[in-house]
Amino acid sequence: MELSGRNIVIISNEGWGDVWYSKHNYAHELSKKNRVIFIDPTERWKPKNLTDHRITIRPISPTLSVLHYDNILPSLTDLLFRWNNSLVSKNIKRALDRSNFPVDLFLTFDPVRLFDPSLFEAIHSVFIAVDNYDFTIRGERYLYDRVDRIVTISQQITKDFERFKKPLLTISHAISSEEFETTSASLPFTDFGLYIGTIDIRLDTAMLIRMVQEHPTTPFVLIGRFDLHGNKVMEDLVLNGSYPNVHYLGIKPFKELKSYIASSLFCLAPMNIERRGNDISHHKIFQYLALGKPVFSTVFSEYLPIEQLLYMRNDAPALLERLTHFLVHGEPEELVTARIEFAHTRTYEAIFEQLEAFISRPNQST
Repeated sequence: MELSGRNIVIISNEGWGDVWYSKHNYAHELSKKNRVIFIDPTERWKPKNLTDHRITIRPISPTLSVLHYDNILPSLTDLLFRWNNSLVSKNIKRALDRSNFPVDLFLTFDPVRLFDPSLFEAIHSVFIAVDNYDFTIRGERYLYDRVDRIVTISQQITKDFERFKKPLLTISHAISSEEFETTSASLPFTDFGLYIGTIDIRLDTAMLIRMVQEHPTTPFVLIGRFDLHGNKVMEDLVLNGSYPNVHYLGIKPFKELKSYIASSLFCLAPMNIERRGNDISHHKIFQYLALGKPVFSTVFSEYLPIEQLLYMRNDAPALLERLTHFLVHGEPEELVTARIEFAHTRTYEAIFEQLEAFISRPNQST
């Protein structure tokens, strides 16, 4: 199936907004050649939803809209969960019909809700696993049996899905062709280290603090949502101004991030490797590579084939030593070129070619 001129529904477990993950980027990129409706996750059920359950569709661009819906029933039991899914799916289908939007492709990133593509009368259906799920979410019990195909971003994750006997495809995270060129952000300092991402328990906070402390004359810029309220050490680092070389800029619109990357000297992705899935891949890596930036991070298994382009170490002293060496001595210019060249092999155009071939194959398990 060619991904052009199609009507595509994307079910997301994260709402549309300034913070973008894979599902938001897929929606944006697919809308360049298709009509896309991005379905936000619903809010918590309220008793008034029994009689007042609404569906709204708001345009983002001429070919991309965001649909919001309310749950009708509380998901207190499996039976209520299934009934609610049936009711809201049929309501959404009627709203799509009113918008003259027959579904060619049901593309879901969400293992929690809207688990039956047949209720959308979708011609094709695909679940994309960008996280390392542990198969304890109730919706997973229904979704994986009902989609036609499953896509993952790691061979490690793919192995977990073999039990479902569905056609499987492993792809990588991708990057928009729009990310390779930009202007620099206007900041009152230069030569800074940059961390982009949610500041939460998935981050190796101890590693970040040591980097900041051992390089007090190097500015560190942090961009993203702060989700560690109550953690005094991190509040001091990020919010309270206890470190003069730390500059927290809050949340920035996704398409503005590349200007900060372009302005940075190096980028950071130190993750807590004790957390499930944190050692597989990282959504921002290709954005950093697209602008040739060195990345100091913990080890991601998916990037071991290109470890010569990254500074990956799980041992804190080793990673800190590599950062210090870089700040003192720099690095060969050919590394910058090699990173950009590699990132060009991971564009959404390249990934969509793989998806087109995968969806067009006969529906036999692999």
